[in-house]
Amino acid sequence: MILALSFWSQPQVVTDSWVEIASTITLIAFVVGAYKHLECHMGGCHRLGRFTHGHYKLCHVHHPDVPTHGKVTQEHIDAVVVKAT
Repeated sequence: MILALSFWSQPQVVTDSWVEIASTITLIAFVVGAYKHLECHMGGCHRLGRFTHGHYKLCHVHHPDVPTHGKVTQEHIDAVVVKAT
């Protein structure tokens, strides 16, 4: 009880605490917003969207042109370029 009264009775501590709380909330909102921007746009998928498909970012599981096995090769890239033109 005494700690609570001494905390609220000092204006400098209260002001600094509100600034710290606002800063923390802003930082958390920025991190969550950045993650939401980078994650796969398929509903319910929380992988990072590394591949652009139109104006969406999709992960390797949901992108239609990413092979399911191995790495993306030059042939895969050439096939996508041919489809786009």
